[in-house]
Amino acid sequence: MARILLGHRDGALAIRLARTVLSDLTAEWPDVQLALRTLSGAPTDDADPVLQALTDGKIGLGVVACEGLRAVLPEGVTLVAVTKRVEPRLALVSKSTLSLDALPEGARVGVGASRDVPFLRSGFAVGETEIVGSDVDGALGRLAIGELDLLVLPASTLIMMERRDHIRVLLEPEALPPAPGQGCLALVARSDDDLAGEVGYTLQHRHSYDRVRAERAFAAGLPGQALGALATVSDEGELTLFGAVAAEHTTLQAFVSGEAREAEELGSELARDVAKQLSALASG
Repeated sequence: MARILLGHRDGALAIRLARTVLSDLTAEWPDVQLALRTLSGAPTDDADPVLQALTDGKIGLGVVACEGLRAVLPEGVTLVAVTKRVEPRLALVSKSTLSLDALPEGARVGVGASRDVPFLRSGFAVGETEIVGSDVDGALGRLAIGELDLLVLPASTLIMMERRDHIRVLLEPEALPPAPGQGCLALVARSDDDLAGEVGYTLQHRHSYDRVRAERAFAAGLPGQALGALATVSDEGELTLFGAVAAEHTTLQAFVSGEAREAEELGSELARDVAKQLSALASG
């Protein structure tokens, strides 16, 4: 019997999601022995424990939250599937505030990732910001006792951790853009591993895949920038991509539309457009 190890990051949410993937794939592939492996170590710009284990042949499939997957994959690694997207927007969690425009002066805000900070600071009256990561329950506890005034977290994280009832408001991307790929899981495999690629492809959701390809291409075209993106696909197959970059105490925003099958080309086109805006801002 063929055996494939599914590697995933450590943490309560990562483990929960990996177990769901394992269950779904096991039901589809009863003749393949599938097992999970937790990989310790936090991903950085230069290293990712899941991608490294994949490259080294220690696992056959990597299961990673799309928003945490680097925009440019290592040579020999490919994105084989994207799962059906959960709510991609960011959520505001608060005891009273219902809008980022109504923040109390000097508000203490907990965010899921450092990427969110420049967007908040460029558009809203925040005081202190703190990265709370994926420790949802810890962050909610600190909100309850007043150590934080509000939280801005991926709605998908709250939904997947069964904390949906804490969502006060879903934030539209023009107010605070989500990270590229937010709300989906990515399955990655070595390009030469046909079986792992075929197994992973079982969970492919085509519209989510096209949306994520466009968003990731936008991110790949703007390395080093604090950015957000969100693509939608109509029933007729038209993809519309929104992209934003936080720069110079402001937020640059742009849109592009075209056929979903050209998702990566559209993402690259929008990145070039925003890069020109950044250049003009720097020279002006």
